[in-house]
Amino acid sequence: MKELFEQWTKMTEKMWDPWKQTMDVPWMLKPEQMMQGKLSSWCGAMRSSFDVNAAWWNTFMDQWEEVFFKTFKESQLHTRPLEDQLRGLWDVIRKTQKSQAEIIKEQLERMEKLLKEQEDSSQKL
Repeated sequence: MKELFEQWTKMTEKMWDPWKQTMDVPWMLKPEQMMQGKLSSWCGAMRSSFDVNAAWWNTFMDQWEEVFFKTFKESQLHTRPLEDQLRGLWDVIRKTQKSQAEIIKEQLERMEKLLKEQEDSSQKL
């Protein structure tokens, strides 16, 4: 039995040696820097980009609302019920944007937390 196992091991090594040699290329080698570090940097950049975009969007919505409704009041189409309806739609848009922003923020926080946990566990090893 031992001889069969040794023979099988030798045959397997003969088959895998050429494969190992072809896979010994620079792009298959382990990177010097851990991937988590690169992802952490990416998450940080995404988080700051998201914060800037969210702040810009909120400012835009505030200013556009003010301009839109001032202009609308001067319009011939202005009626109080129509203004109320448009303000309701505006509120729906604002709430939708706010909930989307919260979801994105939570997902980025989860990603950062997961990467931090992975970095901490890899440093312990």
